[in-house]
Amino acid sequence: MNKNLVLTKKDVFDFLRLHKLMTVATYGDHPWIASVFYSFDKDLNIYFISTPTTIHGRQMEKNKKVAAAIADSHQKPSDVKRGLQIYGVVERISSINKINYAIRLWKDFLNVHRPDISLENMKKGLYKGRMYRLTPKKIKLFDQEKFKVPDGEEPILEL
Repeated sequence: MNKNLVLTKKDVFDFLRLHKLMTVATYGDHPWIASVFYSFDKDLNIYFISTPTTIHGRQMEKNKKVAAAIADSHQKPSDVKRGLQIYGVVERISSINKINYAIRLWKDFLNVHRPDISLENMKKGLYKGRMYRLTPKKIKLFDQEKFKVPDGEEPILEL
């Protein structure tokens, strides 16, 4: 296989660091899509906050398989196209230590300084959002500069 056609974790990290907004597609009685701000860890787990009572929140409780996309919304049709496509499993984080870790990671990456977003406020019901973790199973980096291949033939990183 051509070395230029190998997608590495570093490639994915480099892309994730440049962006902040992810679109998550869920499925319940019908497909649904939602945009969320995210952060990530060294294992490529992606963390985001959502309210469990939203359509996508209710659907994620029933069907943990999701798809997600991250792209630069400022791209022009004439630009070199770049985007990340993900298939994975999502779960609402329940461990206190993991929730605190995810909140800290999310706030640090996004430079959020909101004291209302806290485990304590989540427990008291003062903040309705909850932390979720998306564990990717397949990641595809659509990067026309890095991977000079026909659309649809970009390498996929399987985790």
